[in-house]
Amino acid sequence: MERILLVESNATLREWCRLHLNANGYQVTAGDHLGQMLDAARSERSDLAIISTDLPGSNAFVLAATLRSDARTAMIPLLFLVPGDEPETYARALTIAPGGVLSKPFGWPVLREAVRARLGTEMHGGSGTETPALSAWGTSPLASPGMLVESRSASVLFVSLRNLVTLARSLRGRTLESLLQKFVTDSRDAILSQGGWVVRADATGLLAIFEDGPNTDRTHSTRAFEAAMAAMLTARRVKTWAHATLSDAFIPQISIGCGIDSGEVIVARLALGGTLVPSVAGPAVDVASRLDGRSKGLGWSIAVSEASALLAGNRFQLGRRATVTDSDHGTIPIVEVTGFNPGTARPGELIMMTETREAILSNGILACLPGDAEPDEADRTIVVGGSLRPPEEHDVGVPHRKIVKRAGQGSSVTAYQAVHEHTGRDEFLKVIPVREVPDGFIEQYLDDYRRIADLDQRNILSVFEIGRTDDIAFVATEFLPGGNLEAAIRKRVPIGLSLNYLAQMSFALDALHGLDLFHGSLGAEHFLFRKERVVVLADFNATERALRTARRENVSPSERDAYLQNGRRADFRALGLILSALLRGDSQTRSGGQPDGGLTASLRLPEELAALRPCLDGLLGTGRNRAFERAEEVLVELMTVREVFPFDMRAGDPDSAPLLP
Repeated sequence: MERILLVESNATLREWCRLHLNANGYQVTAGDHLGQMLDAARSERSDLAIISTDLPGSNAFVLAATLRSDARTAMIPLLFLVPGDEPETYARALTIAPGGVLSKPFGWPVLREAVRARLGTEMHGGSGTETPALSAWGTSPLASPGMLVESRSASVLFVSLRNLVTLARSLRGRTLESLLQKFVTDSRDAILSQGGWVVRADATGLLAIFEDGPNTDRTHSTRAFEAAMAAMLTARRVKTWAHATLSDAFIPQISIGCGIDSGEVIVARLALGGTLVPSVAGPAVDVASRLDGRSKGLGWSIAVSEASALLAGNRFQLGRRATVTDSDHGTIPIVEVTGFNPGTARPGELIMMTETREAILSNGILACLPGDAEPDEADRTIVVGGSLRPPEEHDVGVPHRKIVKRAGQGSSVTAYQAVHEHTGRDEFLKVIPVREVPDGFIEQYLDDYRRIADLDQRNILSVFEIGRTDDIAFVATEFLPGGNLEAAIRKRVPIGLSLNYLAQMSFALDALHGLDLFHGSLGAEHFLFRKERVVVLADFNATERALRTARRENVSPSERDAYLQNGRRADFRALGLILSALLRGDSQTRSGGQPDGGLTASLRLPEELAALRPCLDGLLGTGRNRAFERAEEVLVELMTVREVFPFDMRAGDPDSAPLLP
């Protein structure tokens, strides 16, 4: 039985097609989830893929490009199902699969003949001719059946492996094969994730094409840039993978180069063994390959034409400029890509952007070495790598701790992620060099954490150990891997869960205020999550209090009482800003010094959330009632809205409580 993959979002039409095809002797795998369908095509060796072009929230042409770019699925013929009122989509599908487009609606006889034609023409070398593509797409059908040449506006990415000779000299054959296979496979996946299709992939590198398609909010140049930087990360991660997986004692760094140009590309599909095999040519392909060679001489990792850089926009940081002189194409201005522009970061991207910049920098150093990078020179030159750390971070002087990585750097305190050697417990370390802070700072800082360590409250960070040596003072706390509240706000938090978080944050402030401590500069980023989604106050602004102590800022008892009251009030006011951000999906959780009137106007709630206005006013201190200073006042107000917005204030797991009406 011939196997057919059917990707259709309309459940009725999908079932109708499946039943008819099954009844006529075909084995059909049907669905509308692109990831699952792609896995099915790879694992079941489908003979035909039928793809609807009106998949919701997805791009059928990305799936088609993915199938054509994977060696396991490249031979599968395609049949597109296109709504009859979308001529542009029909033309687009026709350029990808000439003779493989069916207009909706259709009957069974039409579908049957289309399926037979696709299976007969492409799989078995039948004599059926391909339907010429529309001339509006720049397509010129050739005289021979099954041959097609077309002109496209696209971006070409050329990725080359620069130190293949060094790798071959340093590694055994089986190790080299595993390393290259891992790099090519992961690089291919990075290109496919950006909507590109791989024209060629071998031990020397990859050639990929990126085109604009429907439902795409980024240019083909932008996606080519991101794929190039993903390839840089891939090279770095494959080295780490090799150290952990392969048996060779020493594995050199992987040095790669990328060149990108945008312009007209000639795509030729030639019949080979009954299957259309794509090939590309044109000025953009020539220039992209030239740019990679030029970039090594300049010490660059990624070299792009200025035309591509203009199309890509401001998401990327550009470095040095140069030119490439070519007898066929003249003098071409080029520019170095050094990383992402942090100002364009989307939620959760900053860590990736930092890692990408380090990978590009490390790879650029290898490019400066003559010829292939020698193994000993590579390891001596590269100081940033997936498995390498600066020497001073291996041991910071905290007993029985193994440092995993540096997590942050303040003016007086350095934070690390660490593992307790005896228990294997993940920890968060705060380390203070004793000789680099003023007198009195250490005593105040450690005293605050000693008092916090005595608390037994689930919404306050757990403190495991507080200590001091001749050189450093340190605090070891629990490590929270669940992310912070600021990131959760950007992803939109349901109303019930927002109120649950508010209750938990109020409990945390009550516990802190009970120690005569307050934060004073509270924001959503100071609340982290445990794995079970319990909200935890993980920052106490202890550095600021310690600095005030070091500056001898003494106050009278009456001034101290007023100081504490104002501090407690400021913390609950900050909770009001966080609640507003939760309800509105706005990450702005600080007032920026606005007067109360302006603050109230800027935090108006929609009418459907009017029942929460008294609670928000009480937190902000903008209503007629007394401003909140205790968790009890917040909880009383929350109890009055539980009939409107049911929630369980004890729940930590969002999947275990009724969060919405």
